[in-house]
Amino acid sequence: MEKINYKELSFDSFDSTYKNLINLSDEKILNILNEMKDFEDQNKGYDFESLILLFTDHKNNEIRLFCTKYMEKSSDFSLIRKLRKIITNEPEKEIRFHAINIFGNWIKEISTKKNRINEIARLMSFGVDFIRNSDDKTEQNNMMKSLSHLSNEDIDKIIMEKFSSKELEDKLSAIISMGNNGNIKWVPLIEELLEHDNYKIRSESCISLSLIGNEENIDQIKELLEDEELDTQKAAVNAISNIGGSYAKEILEKLKFSSEPEIVDLSKDKLLDLKKEDEIDSQPQPDEDILEDEPISNDFDEYDAANIEGWGSLNEDGTSFIAPDAIDDDIDDPIKSLSDYEKPIEQPDIDD
Repeated sequence: MEKINYKELSFDSFDSTYKNLINLSDEKILNILNEMKDFEDQNKGYDFESLILLFTDHKNNEIRLFCTKYMEKSSDFSLIRKLRKIITNEPEKEIRFHAINIFGNWIKEISTKKNRINEIARLMSFGVDFIRNSDDKTEQNNMMKSLSHLSNEDIDKIIMEKFSSKELEDKLSAIISMGNNGNIKWVPLIEELLEHDNYKIRSESCISLSLIGNEENIDQIKELLEDEELDTQKAAVNAISNIGGSYAKEILEKLKFSSEPEIVDLSKDKLLDLKKEDEIDSQPQPDEDILEDEPISNDFDEYDAANIEGWGSLNEDGTSFIAPDAIDDDIDDPIKSLSDYEKPIEQPDIDD
């Protein structure tokens, strides 16, 4: 097979290119897919997503893993179908792991969209069913963390079940989920764990508290800067940075005198991040009233009456244009013009 000229590769040639590639060895296919992704990353305006994802069901594990990871960079919400299929049917645990994480990223992305209520409900139902039916505790916890960006009684109940577990993995996942969820009702439970015997629980608790709390919680988190475990100290630096504000910056400034080189470097980075955020916040912001949510996805095959039934729409002049499917067969009649199919809409008399 000749070397692919990626600059000339277009959507119209994706099917024929796939037919040529599918006959190559698994190693060659994987190399070409990596080349495509690298070319996309380095050359703005090129999109090979539709071609690459044709290999999602390939027999080779590495190729399927590549395609699943590739979905993380996609903004096409309709791919949620593929993700659900992978989560449900994929035999390889590593591939399922990445699919669940990407599933969570997309849930986080759409959780603030007011026009996605039905889709969110269906995703939540799918995720909760997966948790209830899965025998793999790690995958249960990963799915819980993915769903925890949403507010829902079912996921709250699952979080509490895992929080009450004696298993460390369950408890850590529940603490992370509380932070993702963002509800202040979790704060008292998290605060009690800041002095827990296990440093991993202390670390995750201060991070989650920083995602829910405010400047009033900084002093609690600040105590962990003196923790015996370096990982917990670093978690405290990240947590203080998450909360932000003048008090947080004051603490981070003082950490340049820390005896731990890693804390010094991390605090400098976080302080720089906060200053960059301040610069962005000081810039004029667009009027929120002008911003619109993305159009609703067609992922769930919802009935599109306007297209299916051939409904008309309004022209710019206020006339009603009858869709082509509703026009008589004599549309080609030279005597008739398009204006014959326009019907004025009665407008109220302003003087009345």
